[in-house]
Amino acid sequence: MQAAAGRDRIYVLTLVLTLVAICAFGVFVIRDYQDQGSQKVGLARLGGAATGGDASLPSTGDTGSAAAQGSTGASSGSAAGTSAGAAGGTSAGTAAGSSVGTSGGTRGGSVAHTGSTGSGAGSAPVPAPVAGPGGTSPACVNGHIRIGQIVAITGPLTMQTAANATAAYFKKVNSQGGINGCQVDFTYLDDGGLDQQKAAADARELVQQDNVFAVVGGYTPITSSTTAPYFAKQGVPVVGIEGISLYQYNNPVEYSFACGPAGFGVSILNEANRLGYKKVAVFYIDLDSIQLSFANMKEQAAKNGQQIVYSNAENISSATYGTDVVAARNANPDVVLNILDANSAVREINAMASNGWYPNLVGTTSSSDPVVIQQGAAWFNHPGHIVYAARNYWPANANVPEVQDWLQTEGQYFPGFDPNTYAEGSWLAAKVFTETARKLGSGLTRASLINALNSMRNYHTGFTPDLTMTPDHGPNKQILYMKWDGTQFNQATPFGPW
Repeated sequence: MQAAAGRDRIYVLTLVLTLVAICAFGVFVIRDYQDQGSQKVGLARLGGAATGGDASLPSTGDTGSAAAQGSTGASSGSAAGTSAGAAGGTSAGTAAGSSVGTSGGTRGGSVAHTGSTGSGAGSAPVPAPVAGPGGTSPACVNGHIRIGQIVAITGPLTMQTAANATAAYFKKVNSQGGINGCQVDFTYLDDGGLDQQKAAADARELVQQDNVFAVVGGYTPITSSTTAPYFAKQGVPVVGIEGISLYQYNNPVEYSFACGPAGFGVSILNEANRLGYKKVAVFYIDLDSIQLSFANMKEQAAKNGQQIVYSNAENISSATYGTDVVAARNANPDVVLNILDANSAVREINAMASNGWYPNLVGTTSSSDPVVIQQGAAWFNHPGHIVYAARNYWPANANVPEVQDWLQTEGQYFPGFDPNTYAEGSWLAAKVFTETARKLGSGLTRASLINALNSMRNYHTGFTPDLTMTPDHGPNKQILYMKWDGTQFNQATPFGPW
């Protein structure tokens, strides 16, 4: 009897321990599944008037849970939002102080939601369209207009400064009474740089959850293949983009005020030809749009009587510049041409310096990014070679009122920001959107905004030559060149067509 009772106790104990283990394993599985979900890293709202040096965007680096408060909620404390890519990063933006939300509260940090994270640059299925606000619905609802943005914050492409520029512009707008008396609520989401699934989730969230009226500015050179078709199906205007992706052109709702990808290769090749360089080496990123740039460059080289003696399509995360620059040097070019992002330009220039090679260089805008200059200062300043760089907009040191307003305002909210062309382009996007929306007044709808942008004629931006909208929705087809003088880049040519 006692033996049977003992066996019964052992059986019960074993059963209890088994159930505990099953429960624990179940919790582990659930948590592990949740951890695999796509995460929204940087969501920020702007409401009310901007004050002093306040910078109210929450941290985009935090991976903790979001704090959601009531209809007039406030999230206080400090928040630092920095971005740094490989080899020193491309841009840094800091935000410190309090974040005050209106009409829906404030959410900061990161919010986990289900869905595959995905890390490759391959294409993802375009999200199915949903029934969104009609094209003639009013933009201002209960005194607020909701504006969204998708920007690369994490991953190999980092452009926090673009989000900061848009935020700074709309904070200024709110401090001046908003758009036709309507306060701007601005939200930006991180696409992870290369993450198509994350970008798809971001686009759905902006439209279905945040109910944005329009998307303004942003930096999505990789994931536009996913987001652009979705916004087009939803009829959501996308005003001002970095202009790198092919999906951002000939699209009924997207508008770029940057130089199109077809012009990158032709422009820098022609500038090299103007300078007398006939044998060229080319480094370019292996994106579809940049492949097109290189194809156009090869066609133009034949017309110019130039020879491409070396070329290499670099991956966005390439670590082979050490051997690649040696191969380029052995081809004995007159000049190196760059169609690279800033991170890649840093790695290339560092590899050149390590190999004691200081060639003449003509590059696209990223070659003159402040972070590239900082990381490659010794290479830039080595005697005996010249460096030219293209620019879509007036440079940051131009004595132009609109440019100085951008620098002063973004610097007020985000001291020490990187004044690169992507920040400038996002600021310009917010400016074009706001000025167009104010002209439309109470008649502002998605349909009227799109019609007004399509009708743009001789529009004075202050950052580019005056623009007239073109059928491809990329009206800026002029570039200027800057030359390194040992201290900074100074304008070397006027704006000219590419």
